[in-house]
Amino acid sequence: MTKTPTSALLLGALVADAASLGLHWLYDPDRIAKIAAERNGSAAFAPVNPAFFDGAKGYFAHGARQAGMLTQYGEALYLAIRCMIDSGGTFDADAQRSAFAAHFGAGGAYTGYIDRPTRGALERIANEKLPSGIDDDQNPALARLPAIVATSHSAPELLQTATDAMQITNVNEVAEAYNAVFADLLRRVVTGTPVQDALDAAADTASGDVRDALKDALTTSETDTTVYAGEVGRACHLPTAGPVMFHVLRHSTSYTDAVERNILAAGDSAGRSLMIGAALGAAHGVATPKGIPLAWILELSDGAAIWKACRTLGTA
Repeated sequence: MTKTPTSALLLGALVADAASLGLHWLYDPDRIAKIAAERNGSAAFAPVNPAFFDGAKGYFAHGARQAGMLTQYGEALYLAIRCMIDSGGTFDADAQRSAFAAHFGAGGAYTGYIDRPTRGALERIANEKLPSGIDDDQNPALARLPAIVATSHSAPELLQTATDAMQITNVNEVAEAYNAVFADLLRRVVTGTPVQDALDAAADTASGDVRDALKDALTTSETDTTVYAGEVGRACHLPTAGPVMFHVLRHSTSYTDAVERNILAAGDSAGRSLMIGAALGAAHGVATPKGIPLAWILELSDGAAIWKACRTLGTA
């Protein structure tokens, strides 16, 4: 079984996010490796258990969530997908801001951790300030990007729409540079470019420190992503997360290998998971030898609705 690259791009991002929830923001790779070993070698869809974090470096943020649910990153993407479906498959910035405030704000459906860009955006939306994003270079900048690429990958305004989507939560030059790189990467993969070729081409679209960091991720002799992440950083900021994402994609052999490799690398695994899952979902599809496993889709708490939404927007 497979699906259109655009629907698999969206589903791949959300499944990877949910798979990362249980060990998200655990910064102890040895602890993660031990947990994975006790779970038949898999770190994906680990239960949400505060004991995993006891005595280890990390932050237990998801006590209000349970295995199979999305993190705040996945929730932001899933919300964007639903909002774009309601807008006829197009990105409406005003509608997105309103939906974002209603979902993540007081009295909204979301219960869970609120990160800094989300808090800042909620405050600015409440005060009717535009753009609603704050100066921040962290991973929430990319959260809506798969939905934009799914619908606008062939459109000349792709980059502008991607920037508009980013600025709901983040207004930052470094974040914008990484947003452009990953928009290019996902555009190439969803239109049929092999992942390895797309990585090289997307890195070449960047300049300065961003290009140097991504090229290093692609050319380093270190093939173990856990070791590499220890060298460049495991945190939420895109200057560290971006190269780790490129390293995962360079060295992974399949969708599942990439998701497991990313979780084992520790830190902000969920923040990195969206781009990794989107790229390899688009590349390999659903229920193929290298693609998104059906068993993982069944792990999702709201899997049927998520799959339907991804297929609806992916064919819009």
